[in-house]
Amino acid sequence: MRSVDKVSVIGGGGVRVPLLLHGLLRRSRQLSLEEIVLTDVVPERARLMAALGDAMRERLGAATRIRVSEDLDDVFEGVAFTFSAVRTGGAEARIQDERIALRHGLIGQETTGIGGMSMALRTIPVVLSLIERMQRRAPNAWFLNFTNPSGLIVEALHEEGHEHVVGLCDAPSGLKSDLCRYLGVDEGKVSIAYQGLNHLGFIQSVRVEGVETLPALLEGAEDLCGGVRSLGFFGPDLIRGLGLLPNEYLYYFYRRQAAYERERQLEQTRGEMILAWNERLYREVQESLAQGDADAALERYRAILAARRNSYMSEVTETRHDRGITADTIFTEEGYEGLALRVMTALSGQGDQELHLNVPSRGTAEVLMADEVGELTCDVDGHGAHPRPAMPLPFGPRGLVRQVKDYERLTVRAALHGNREAALQAAMAHPLIGDRGVAAACLDDLIAAHRPQLPQFS
Repeated sequence: MRSVDKVSVIGGGGVRVPLLLHGLLRRSRQLSLEEIVLTDVVPERARLMAALGDAMRERLGAATRIRVSEDLDDVFEGVAFTFSAVRTGGAEARIQDERIALRHGLIGQETTGIGGMSMALRTIPVVLSLIERMQRRAPNAWFLNFTNPSGLIVEALHEEGHEHVVGLCDAPSGLKSDLCRYLGVDEGKVSIAYQGLNHLGFIQSVRVEGVETLPALLEGAEDLCGGVRSLGFFGPDLIRGLGLLPNEYLYYFYRRQAAYERERQLEQTRGEMILAWNERLYREVQESLAQGDADAALERYRAILAARRNSYMSEVTETRHDRGITADTIFTEEGYEGLALRVMTALSGQGDQELHLNVPSRGTAEVLMADEVGELTCDVDGHGAHPRPAMPLPFGPRGLVRQVKDYERLTVRAALHGNREAALQAAMAHPLIGDRGVAAACLDDLIAAHRPQLPQFS
């Protein structure tokens, strides 16, 4: 069993960091976790999140030390796991991506299409520099990537030879959890086969205690779409036609025009909504802590974050929905933070897990080359994440996955070398962009807007 003495969090001022801290503190004795180090380009926000962590530590009776450091060598020294959740350019850069894309008639979502490309171009060099610095101080550490677009970032890291890295996204595990609630079955009794890319994947099998239930779910697609929030985005006809259960982000591909029209008509983009939620959270938590009222700070944190999470994808989907998250359940739901902890527990040799992660396919997925990163069902143990052999995808989904993987490979080339032509080739490959003239005009505007974060294009 691997010792987990120290964990670091890059982007430690993010509003979801206390969720991760809460999970780590709850498991601190199991992990023998001595120290959590937060770092952020806005140190005062990391200190604010650390203060919330200290309040939780007291209530949980944990001994783990939480501190903030601005020295990356100190952050990485002797670390066992690094959680990376950086946002190069901050929320303001996301908003620019969204607004510029809309001006050119494109969807500006931050993980797919031209918005995802823009974020990847400015983020890949930053994350590469972080993992290289980590490996100098902690050669055996694992780099757990939450930074969006997660799969594309991991593709870049693996192309540059970094093996101790996995990409995390809670969308597949969240869909599994929703299915289990719909079926009224404990998650431990359910195994799903999942294949695709980050934010572009499909459930191909749902086994409950070894019995395949996907055909029955598809037969009852009307009821399924009413009972599982994200599948309601698509409707029963689309679900039955696919013969698969799609990741919620496929809404942008299968309901492209509806998503674009709703984005175009909104007064605020999603980035602007998130910025408003975050600023309110930081302000109200800081005010409560300044008054010495840690209980009120935690209460405000839970309430505001629950409201933010319940609004997820509400700005583009045609269905009204509420994820059912409340202030009382925000620390027990364990979304992305629960996934992170299960990965860390398995990689440290404390129990094998079936998880859905962004890793190289190693020849297990027919749609991907062996060295290409997919979001795949994996067996995770103390030696790494091992993708399971995947069933071939049907022609439509297969073509979509292959098209977007080609886009990802070209985007990595563009990000690493400042290659504008590679970026344009990537844009033409992506089904949400496609047109070279539109892509060129939009890309030039994005490069101009983010010039300080894109020195490779100067």
